[in-house]
Amino acid sequence: MAAACFGQIREGLCPKHIETPQYPTLARQTHVTGKITLTVTVDADGKVTHAEAVAANPVQRAHPLLQNSAAENMQHWTFAKPSLAPYTQVIVYDYEYDSTLPPSGGPSSLPSITKVTFDLPDRVNILINGEIIEPAKAKTHR
Repeated sequence: MAAACFGQIREGLCPKHIETPQYPTLARQTHVTGKITLTVTVDADGKVTHAEAVAANPVQRAHPLLQNSAAENMQHWTFAKPSLAPYTQVIVYDYEYDSTLPPSGGPSSLPSITKVTFDLPDRVNILINGEIIEPAKAKTHR
C-alpha cells in the first residue's frame, strides 16, 4: 500500500512535524562534514522512540558531533500514525559545505549561512557556506 504523503508513492513514514536541524557550531568551526545514517523507530502514535546512528560504511565512521546532532534533531520529529508499529525507517542526514553560498567572514563580516533541504521521507541535507580566511598579519618588532 502506498502512502500519499508529500507526493511520495512508496510506503514509508509521513512526517507531521519536522524540526529544522542545525549544523553544530563546533563541527562548522572545525570543518567537519559527513553523512549520518540513522535508524529511527516510531511508535503507534507517530512519536520517535529511538534514533541511533549506524555505520553505513564500517571503515569510515562518522563524526560524533554530527551523529549526536542528527539523533537529537530526529527526537523532535513526529509522524502520521504508521500502518505497523513499531515502524523502523532509515534516514540520512548529510552535513556538507555548499560552494554556491557566499563565504562568511572577511573584511565585510558576512554571516554564516545554513541551508536545509528535505527529500522526504528519508533524507535531510544541511548545507553551510565556507568562510574567508584571512592570512595572519606579520608582527612587526620595534
